Amino acid sequence: MEKVLDLLDAYHHANLEDVIEFELSGVIEKESVAAYGRESFELCLSCVDYTSLNATDTGASLAAKIAATRAKLKKNGLPEVASVCVYPCFAGAARRALSGSSIRTAVVGGGFPSACTFPEVKRLECERAIAAGAEEVDVVIAVGEVLAKNYRQVYEDLLALREACAGVVMKVIIETGELKEIEPIFNATLVSAYAGADFVKTSTGKVPVSATPEAVYVMCEALRQFHARTGREVGIKVSGGITKPENAISYLTIVRHKLGEEWLAPRLFRVGASQLLDNLVKACKA
Repeated sequence: MEKVLDLLDAYHHANLEDVIEFELSGVIEKESVAAYGRESFELCLSCVDYTSLNATDTGASLAAKIAATRAKLKKNGLPEVASVCVYPCFAGAARRALSGSSIRTAVVGGGFPSACTFPEVKRLECERAIAAGAEEVDVVIAVGEVLAKNYRQVYEDLLALREACAGVVMKVIIETGELKEIEPIFNATLVSAYAGADFVKTSTGKVPVSATPEAVYVMCEALRQFHARTGREVGIKVSGGITKPENAISYLTIVRHKLGEEWLAPRLFRVGASQLLDNLVKACKA
């Protein structure tokens, strides 16, 4: 861990605020306008983690929702989404409902949405969900520890979850709306990457501020530098409040601009959403 802490100092985020403002309001805005169209809508659809995290969910209601979604996409000749994301106890029901498709079963785990529970509970929840059929697990970083700059604790917590999620995709939610500033967002992204995250994700969708273009830009810059230094590609997932196709295209464009075309596929780019799916389908039909 000492090595990772030392490595954080080798990364650079100084003056990033001025660059973000210039690029988002200039080059990236123009690129987003140019990208708006069916090809990008279908790409976004293929990268959607279709999410249902409602207190009213049941295994039966999720199975019905999944069946209806698959039928809608097939009827309109549209690509399947990347995954369906549910609470851990519904992993088995979702996996069964997705049988025969390429859609992966994802769950939120590790004490979602706050991560404020015992380490052994976090691990057990992940392990049980995986045993039930989860192929991807979205866990939450210890936000308070990040804000306190206790990066050793954050790293060790994530390493334990990485071990519990061995053999499946692990996405680390850094809750950018609570971190707020460039430095904690940048460092939380790097610590997650060094701890073995397959994706770093913006938000749980359970706090007032979720994904923002500024936060996604910072995360992409951290992942760009991480890739340049280590050679490892870490994906990015944007989530929380993304309901309109233009929002999804904007985030897709930021990722393309900062990380390149190779990131624009489900293995490295995801959009967590529920309402967005229907709006993308409507946009494709327009």
